[in-house]
Amino acid sequence: MVKSRYTYKLSWILPALVTWEILFWLLGWFLLHLFQFDSDYASEKIVFISPENAIYLLLLPLYWVFFFMRIAQRNRYVNGLADAHLARTFLRPISSGLTFLRYFLIRNSLVLLVLAAMQPSYGSKTVSGRVSAVEMVFVVDLSQSMNVQDMSGGKSRLEVAQRAMHQLINQTSSAKVGMLVFAGSVFPQLPLTADKYAAKMYIDELSTDIISNQGTNIGLALSKGIDFFSEEKMKKVLVLITDGEDHEGGVNQAIRQLKDSEIELVVLGLGTTAGGLVPNDPKSGVSGYVKDASGRPAKSKLNPEMLQEIAAQANGAIVISSDAFPNLSPLLTQINNLKTTKQVDLEFEIKENRYRIPLAIGLFFLLLLLVVDIVVLFRKSAE
Repeated sequence: MVKSRYTYKLSWILPALVTWEILFWLLGWFLLHLFQFDSDYASEKIVFISPENAIYLLLLPLYWVFFFMRIAQRNRYVNGLADAHLARTFLRPISSGLTFLRYFLIRNSLVLLVLAAMQPSYGSKTVSGRVSAVEMVFVVDLSQSMNVQDMSGGKSRLEVAQRAMHQLINQTSSAKVGMLVFAGSVFPQLPLTADKYAAKMYIDELSTDIISNQGTNIGLALSKGIDFFSEEKMKKVLVLITDGEDHEGGVNQAIRQLKDSEIELVVLGLGTTAGGLVPNDPKSGVSGYVKDASGRPAKSKLNPEMLQEIAAQANGAIVISSDAFPNLSPLLTQINNLKTTKQVDLEFEIKENRYRIPLAIGLFFLLLLLVVDIVVLFRKSAE
């Protein structure tokens, strides 16, 4: 009985810890699914703006290991004493309940602060903003050749295109963003929107299996891009992203239409002149390479001359790159070089960030921990 006052009661601490872990994650699963009303509407379900921060949840099992090792070491030490009464001379009695309470508060604070860092968002809110009067429409090549992995670091052309679009959205003074995709045919993907977060989500979902009619109809894509812009008096920029391997004509007429509509064109060409084999779309689940008419694996090469000719005819900036992180400075310069200082007032919906809720609860647990430690300290000093 003497030793029991100086050892942790593992017979109930460990079951209590396991029980709380199960209850906590079941409750989290229940709350997460409670708000998943309709998967077709991103504003009506919980999403995480920074899901990559979930990696910090790995600190939780590390804390488990540290906690278990500490209490086990204490118990082994006390149980190893030849005379149980020796514990009284240099050890203080311990409280298993207090130890569990401290673990409970620290553990919950850790998890909730990580959840806050993941920035859970639910619903949307309308905000007003004054932005530069620029409309930017992406015209993105989704022909199968965009899957070629001839960019530095083994990245595919489409992966780099997605990264470049994110950069252009972040670093340009665009008020609204739109997107259409093309191969042998053209499809609208995202109407003009001031919600850049939504635009990035659409960009991340791009894959070459969206369009079954393969080819590279740049002329038709540019012509359709003109219809994406509003009639407001804004600077309008069309961003063509392609490997420029081939096209089916109509480019010259499309460029004349762009000039007549006072729409500027910038071009981002991705790939290498050496090229590479064309793999099947990775999201299709089909391995291997696309076959040409003769049954051999198809190979795709960048056509820089054609892209330079398009940019020259349109008097637009061009970047041709095989780098996984292409230098977009020429495109950014043209897009941000406003011919007018006109700005517009917009109202648009953004995701309602709810990070304050887990942050407040996590800080509350830390405050309780501080209070508990202060109370314990005063009790010890009073003994």
